[in-house]
Amino acid sequence: MSVWVVLVGGVVVWAAGVGSPAAYAFCVAAPLLWMTGMRALALWLRAGLLPATVEPGEGSAPALRVALLFCVADDADVRSVEQSARQDVGVDVVVLDDSRDPAVTVRLAAAAAAHGWTVIRRSERRGFKAGNLNHGLGVLRGRYDAYALCDSDVVLPSDFVRRTSLSLADPTVAVVQAQPVARRGDTWFARYFGPLLDSHLSVTRRGREAAGVVAFLGRGALIRAAALDDVGGVPETVAEDLALTVSLRRRGWRLVNTDVEFSEDYPVDYRSFRTQMRKTAEGAVEFLRGHVRRKRRRGLLRRELCDLVLETALLPMTAVAGAVALVAGAALAAGGYPPPLGVAVASALAALAPLLPEAVRRGRDRGVAAGAVFLVVAGALYASTMFVVLSAVLRTLAGRRAVFRITPKRAARPAQLLGMLHPELVLVPTLAGLAVLVSGAPVFALAPVGALALAIAFTVPGLRAPRAAPRAAARMPVASAVGSDHSSVAVAAPA
Repeated sequence: MSVWVVLVGGVVVWAAGVGSPAAYAFCVAAPLLWMTGMRALALWLRAGLLPATVEPGEGSAPALRVALLFCVADDADVRSVEQSARQDVGVDVVVLDDSRDPAVTVRLAAAAAAHGWTVIRRSERRGFKAGNLNHGLGVLRGRYDAYALCDSDVVLPSDFVRRTSLSLADPTVAVVQAQPVARRGDTWFARYFGPLLDSHLSVTRRGREAAGVVAFLGRGALIRAAALDDVGGVPETVAEDLALTVSLRRRGWRLVNTDVEFSEDYPVDYRSFRTQMRKTAEGAVEFLRGHVRRKRRRGLLRRELCDLVLETALLPMTAVAGAVALVAGAALAAGGYPPPLGVAVASALAALAPLLPEAVRRGRDRGVAAGAVFLVVAGALYASTMFVVLSAVLRTLAGRRAVFRITPKRAARPAQLLGMLHPELVLVPTLAGLAVLVSGAPVFALAPVGALALAIAFTVPGLRAPRAAPRAAARMPVASAVGSDHSSVAVAAPA
């Protein structure tokens, strides 16, 4: 924090010396960009100081009726469900199916009939994933003591329920959150960037836990049924994980982490990655607008509130601050007062700071060059999403409803890849025009082109790469005589 204060002091002095509106705008934007790096470094330091999680002893495990809940929507991965169902304690499997593709519902119903799973469908898809969960919870109310919440691609280890249920011996604990790790993917994109999920989430959650903050991640968690009933179910927002965390803490329920790991897929390509970034940005803005009001934050500790707000705000905040810095920097350079070189260096380092744990791991395992290359390539990947995030933030701030976007599980076709650049095609000319307008020099129309060039660079490989077969479709057994009526409530119930 002291480093951030010194940097801010320096840029404030510089801006005061210049005295122009552009300088003051840049003075506000730059420190906001630095906050990402400062927080990442602080979490990394805290994570290193936190001792390993100590699980409760085996003797304290309660006898619980547990259901594995899988939320699917045309992306069911039957093999993942099969593997997760092999628990070393008794569990039921319930698939909450929001699929619209009749072929998918037929194949899923056949798998459910073969394995004795329960499939619950609803007639109207409202409330996104949270609405699907709430509908299923309503059907199942009273049957189970706890639910293991899973996305369609999650694979739980065989001891997941037994080990996580140990923590529910404490009657104040509502959520036991496991650690996600990325499976080795079928595409170069997933294989190269997937390990970043492990290192980033490990550092982030351990660093936050050291400060007394534990958050529900939306999947890979065992949740007490009574706690869900107490808070009225899952808040029907895009960022349902954040909203449920707040709802539970307001009612005094505790959330705890466990070192149990579960696996999941990493985005298969650049389009899937951008989809996740867009959903995260829209969900963040929706959460900040609706869940940090005074009446909705009552009962939260101040450190929890500050942590949740800061963690959620970083992505939309840096996108807006980056756009302001681009335009203001162009105006300042044209006027003969370019921002100090140290400011640019600090901004670049701050942007790369969240990637350092994974870069250091690769440097240690594969050599310094591998770590350095990863830092550059991953930094370029995130920089390339500036405009898709900025577009999502601006549209949601303007009142457009946030949308829960399901991450594509198959590689995109060339036409889809080209079409996904729509935010760049709108925002780049807009920001280029603003840069020229405030600077008076056409050369500064190039200011926002860097992020566009990076987006194109990550798009081009997908235009030629062979398409990976969708895992879910390949793994589902085929059936031809099972109904697929979306209005059905519970079918294929176990005997």
